[in-house]
Amino acid sequence: MSEISLDEARKLAKAALERLSKEQGLGDLLIIDDAVIAAPHAWYFPYDSAAFILQGNISSALAGNLPVKVSRDGTELTYEASPTANG
Repeated sequence: MSEISLDEARKLAKAALERLSKEQGLGDLLIIDDAVIAAPHAWYFPYDSAAFILQGNISSALAGNLPVKVSRDGTELTYEASPTANG
């Protein structure tokens, strides 16, 4: 399968976060665009609650959430630590 674009991968990640938010009752979730990591095999999309990102409401910050990993071909979507997360 051919490689998808970063924009296409972001759309897949956003849709996954919308599902997660609905399933877990998390409210609005936003991708942190400045922190997206491009690895050779995938993109990693970190995210947090909109209330934390936009208003700085620390009580709304998510703890322990893993980035959305979207494979370069768009066939795999998981929640996984980025390859540089440990240094």
